[in-house]
This record gives sequence, C-alpha cells and structure tokens, in this order.
Amino acid sequence: MQQTSNRQPPVAAVAIIGFGEVGPIFAAALIAAGVRVTAHDVKLGDAATRGQIEERAQRCGARLAESLRAAVEGAELVFSAVTASQAEPVAREAARFLRAGQTFIDLNSVSPKVKQRNSEAVRRGGAAYVESAVMAPVPPQGVKVPMLLGGETAEAVCATLNALGMKTQAVARDIGLASAIKLCRSIMIKGMEAMCVQSMLAARAFGVDERVLASLHASFPGVGWDKGYEAYLIGRVIEHGQRRSEEMREAAAMLGDLGMYTGLAEAIAAIQADLARVGRDEALLQDIDGKGALPEWRALLGGQSTGPEAAAS
Repeated sequence: MQQTSNRQPPVAAVAIIGFGEVGPIFAAALIAAGVRVTAHDVKLGDAATRGQIEERAQRCGARLAESLRAAVEGAELVFSAVTASQAEPVAREAARFLRAGQTFIDLNSVSPKVKQRNSEAVRRGGAAYVESAVMAPVPPQGVKVPMLLGGETAEAVCATLNALGMKTQAVARDIGLASAIKLCRSIMIKGMEAMCVQSMLAARAFGVDERVLASLHASFPGVGWDKGYEAYLIGRVIEHGQRRSEEMREAAAMLGDLGMYTGLAEAIAAIQADLARVGRDEALLQDIDGKGALPEWRALLGGQSTGPEAAAS
C-alpha cells in the first residue's frame, strides 16, 4: 500500500469506475497524495475475476464498492476508465446517482459524439462533465501521462488534477474536441502499427524480413528500424490490440459522422484485434512499455503461421 502525503489534497474523495490497467495506477497515485479512493468494476460480480480485482485494490489501498451507486456516493471526482463499448452505458448509469458538486471525468477512447451524449446525460442530473483524452500509454508514465481535457469546467479540473500530480491540459470548452485530437492521432499511430504487423508477417513468410528492415532503416534512418522499433510496434498490438481495435472502431464512427470513408480505420481495427489473439508471453512483453531492451519481434509472434499453410487452414 502507498504511503499518503502529509499535504492536504485539493479533493478528499475520488471514485474510479473500471479497475483494469489504468484504474489501479491512478488509484495508487491518488492515495499517495492523500485522497480517499473507492473503486467499482462490473467484473466484481464474476467469481472468476473478482479475486484479481480485490488483489489490485488491496495492493494500492483502494476501497471496493459492490455497486456503481455506492462507488460514486460522496466522491468529488468520478473517473470512468472502462472499455469503449461500456463508456456510454456507464455514463448513463452514473448520471442517475451523480449530483451537483460532483464531476464525471470520461477517460475512455470513444468518438466525439459518444462523449457529447455522455456529457448530456451527466449534466441532466446536475453534475459536471469533463472529457479526457489520454494521449500516450499509461505505463510507464502513470498519472504523468499527458491528458487533454474538454468541457465547461475543464480549466478548473485541470488545475485540480495537476495539483494531484497529473499532467493535464485544458484544450476546449466544447465537448468532443479533445477526443477528436486523440482519435485523429490514433489513426496515424495505430495505422502505423497495423502496417508494421502486416509488413513483417508477410516478409517473414517470404524470408525477406531482414532485407525489408534494412530498407526501412535506409529510407528512415532516425526511426529505429535498426534498433527493434518493429518489436515495439508489434508488441504493443499483441499486448493491447483488443483495446486498440475498439478505439479504432470509435475512430471509424467519428469518420462516418463526418461523411468520410471508414474502411481504413475498420481495417486497422481488424488487424489489431486479430494479432491480439496471439498468445501473450508476459516475460517478453514486460519490456515493451519499459526501459529495457526490446524483445526480438519474431519471439513475440512465436510460432504463428503466416505462410501458405495458414491460408489453407
């Protein structure tokens, strides 16, 4: 359990909805700053996953609530850190229990229109709504990960979160713009990952992967193609591909709302989801987000078949 700070924090109580990867990291830092943290996760109702969530809470010092209502009661700030598919249902349910004086902070990677609907639901109950776009992987930066905030109270919430050790920037009073920045960027980043996956899998099938990497390094010498950059990109997909694929489907929804072609974002989502099904080797993946030497990308892919026999199966 983290030791709390002796300084008086700007808020006394925070709720975190969703206690997967991000929730415990934020909880540990907030508790260290002297904030009381209550967490709720729908998987508490599943005997197969309850123990894992209880272990996370015990490790960081968060109190678990059996219901969303119990979690948000008395919390000044409520963080929603669930999957993209659950972001809107959670906002609608939380809106039933939130009151004036509370702020709902939507961390989820969803389309601007979903954030706007979430905002409308939360504000109808009298609470404030702030959207947050998390602009980089949370590990290893933790609460120092850059976040863009949007909403009428974004500037005030930005000051509060930064006082708690976070790294946030208020970018707009209108809801949806912070998420648009995130998703437009994600099309580039996740697209590059998807291109790397397909390029390396195809190159390995033909036995020309070393030549392809050498050519990429010659064309883009500062990127790191000679230092394992492809392992970083592939490892990110293997480890987080399911969540990233959901984010890209939200990007496709954003493009569709603009009347634009959605096929590219949908294809990126499919590639991300497909590689995420490859068995994870935690011993190899632990260096992907850290500072250690990157694993060899072929080791990450293991024995995945990519040649003619795979197409025939």
